[in-house]
Amino acid sequence: MWRVLVFLLVLSQGAFANPAIEDLKAGFEEALNKVKVLHAEILDKHVEIQQKQADLEATIQTVEKLKLRLDGVESGVNENVKKAEQRANQTNTKTAQIDSKANAAQDTADDARNRANKAQRTANTAISKANAAQKTANEALIRKIAYATGNGPSDGTNVGQIKNRVLRFTKVKTHTKIRISYTDNLTVFQNYKSCRWEIRVDGSSCPNQTLVYDVHSFARHSIRSTTLVGYCSGVAAGSHTIGIWVGNSPTYSGSDCITGWNNPTWVIEAEEVN
Repeated sequence: MWRVLVFLLVLSQGAFANPAIEDLKAGFEEALNKVKVLHAEILDKHVEIQQKQADLEATIQTVEKLKLRLDGVESGVNENVKKAEQRANQTNTKTAQIDSKANAAQDTADDARNRANKAQRTANTAISKANAAQKTANEALIRKIAYATGNGPSDGTNVGQIKNRVLRFTKVKTHTKIRISYTDNLTVFQNYKSCRWEIRVDGSSCPNQTLVYDVHSFARHSIRSTTLVGYCSGVAAGSHTIGIWVGNSPTYSGSDCITGWNNPTWVIEAEEVN
């Protein structure tokens, strides 16, 4: 390369005056100018390349900064996402706790409702029993008395049943007694005579105790209104007929007995008692 330059320098000094050499010199000068132009262009390109390289490096730095910022943003986003997930998990935990408490409260309410319903049923049962007891008490307070009554007729039977003095009665239990009362006008129409009236059940004397009542006459026409009361036990449960019989008192005979003289009010009552 240096040899070419020396040669060009010699030519520039006019060492050779030959036209051919002049042409060659001109060619070399033209080539040199082109080289210079090319060198200048190369320098310009080099400067441009350096500028572009600088721009590229600046762009790379900008990209690096953006990447760092992006990494920071991504880290912040990830952190926010993590916190959001934690808050969501906490919220889910609280929601589950609230649901659990709500379910427990519902179970408690259901249990309380069931207990209240059971208590209500118990109260209703107690009320029913109380009402039944009250009804029983009321029924116990109200005496159920069967009765037959009338005004006469007068009956002159001396020995036998007074057929128009009858009460039909239904006994509920076997072990109970029958309280019987009989009110009538009982008369003996002779001096020193005695008649006996008896309360019978189904035509027979009471099994455990006969219910008999004597009326004695020490003067003619002994007339009196009398109430006879007695308890008849040993009678089975069921329907029965209560009647009145008359006859001579023991050791007496020929007595003139009058039942219901002058048609007074007579009453037969029967009540089942313990």
